[in-house]
Amino acid sequence: MKKHFHEVRVFLWGIVAELEYHLYPWKTSNPPEWASKKYNLDHGIVDDYEDHMYYDWIKSQDQKIRKIEENIIFIIKELETLKQ
Repeated sequence: MKKHFHEVRVFLWGIVAELEYHLYPWKTSNPPEWASKKYNLDHGIVDDYEDHMYYDWIKSQDQKIRKIEENIIFIIKELETLKQ
């Protein structure tokens, strides 16, 4: 049972890592050219990119992540119940 719990945790971690990659597709303060065009960023340099991003999109992503977190917590509680 412990091995199955570990496999579920690894699977869920993979989902979270994938979400993080999609939410933060670049690692530096200089976004790629496609992001500069899509979000109307000045010359590819992001000083305060929060002002340029779409607030509703960020809000909806946050809500989706919260729902996923709630589901993960529920699954973990259910697994603990089954384990006992």
